[in-house]
Amino acid sequence: MKIFFNLIVLLSISSNLHASDITIENSRIRMMPSGTLITAGYFSIINNTDKDITLVKAISNRFNSVEMHNTIKDGDIMKMIKQESVTIAANSKLEFKPMSYHLMLKKANKELIEGEDIEVTFTLSNGKTISIIFLVKKMGAGEGHDNNVLHNHSMKNMHRPDFVFPVGVKGGKNMMSKKIMFGYKFGIMEMDCCKNNTNSVSESIIQGLGYTMAPIDMSMHMHMFSAMFAINDKYTVMAMLPYIEKEMNMKMLTGMMAGKLHTNSSRGIGDLSITGLYKLSDKSNFKLVLSVPTGEYDEKDHNMSGVLKTLTYPMQLGSGTYDVTFGYSFQGIHDDWSYGIQLNALTRFDYNNEEWKYGDRREVSAWLAKPISKSFSISFGLDLDHQENINGRSRNRDETTPIWNEDFHSHLIVSSNIGINYKVPKSKSKIGIQCGTPNYYDVNGPQMHQDFKCNLGYSKMM
Repeated sequence: MKIFFNLIVLLSISSNLHASDITIENSRIRMMPSGTLITAGYFSIINNTDKDITLVKAISNRFNSVEMHNTIKDGDIMKMIKQESVTIAANSKLEFKPMSYHLMLKKANKELIEGEDIEVTFTLSNGKTISIIFLVKKMGAGEGHDNNVLHNHSMKNMHRPDFVFPVGVKGGKNMMSKKIMFGYKFGIMEMDCCKNNTNSVSESIIQGLGYTMAPIDMSMHMHMFSAMFAINDKYTVMAMLPYIEKEMNMKMLTGMMAGKLHTNSSRGIGDLSITGLYKLSDKSNFKLVLSVPTGEYDEKDHNMSGVLKTLTYPMQLGSGTYDVTFGYSFQGIHDDWSYGIQLNALTRFDYNNEEWKYGDRREVSAWLAKPISKSFSISFGLDLDHQENINGRSRNRDETTPIWNEDFHSHLIVSSNIGINYKVPKSKSKIGIQCGTPNYYDVNGPQMHQDFKCNLGYSKMM
């Protein structure tokens, strides 16, 4: 019946073609869940003539666009390649099927209905047209690897080095269903003293405020180990556990030891983060992060007098609180460049056992990226970081240094950065580096300020 219907359409729409010239079989469009923006169309076309027939264009009044694609294998990666034309050789049959030639139908103007007939009109290289009636139907296991085909449409750029976010951007993007990825990231941050508002603060000013010690500089190294698993095409989960190393140099300002330098250090496991990613569209996702207090928040070290004392707030390895981050990411990919933005809002709901908590945090990251080869891409970005003051008061707090003042920890920082992504050829591995420096400070101090940060990351999909 379907073949008969298609023959009638061929006769009625293209007067320059004969029904016997072309035979259409098994034309169908995959029924997709509500809200899905992309689906696929399949059919068999038989050229009964002695001349090649070439399809150069496809349109439908039910979709914003219709494209002809082919699936090819590049190493271990399946790629979707848009076809400007498809030729059916003389006296031969060509199947548009999963993992081969197929139609990609984008943005239906209304929800598809199972059993609905949809017309797609093809233009031939000689200017003639043919129309094919497709049946909307559900497709199961018998359609082969159709799920992967459709997913790869949305992931058609995954072979590009700029497909992944710059390594300094927190979190990631949804993966293909059932995929697993392991990652390692090394981060370094250097801080100097001191600023208040947008101005530098001297040691004499710190001493004039009644403090006997001033921070000179601080460094932090983070080793972050992560694992990601895609439950399905919509949901991806990730766990990350950091190992942190911190050092801070302090200077005595008064007394017999005035001018003497002393170094405090802390190292150990930081807070575990568990992330859930929900795919909103091919370009965006929502992120929910739960931070579990596995890191120490009462680290101690010896002071200049050899007494074991609790370290200042920035030197702690963890927060001691369960914290939640809500995030949103958007990425647009064009032929020779891409861009993205990520929003994060971290909220702390309770105080730790030492009766304090870090302030809430808001972050914005935006970037532009451009592939410079099949393996390399370069990115330029801006980061905005708004940190609130510490709430509460540590039971072990003292008055020797401004770092212990809970009101000297809020800031607004705008930073610029540059990054490089490298996709290892014939591999599912990626390497990235991103480094940046602040361009603008507005801090409530005197407090230490970020001077330099850099992240180096490696990931491999299994």
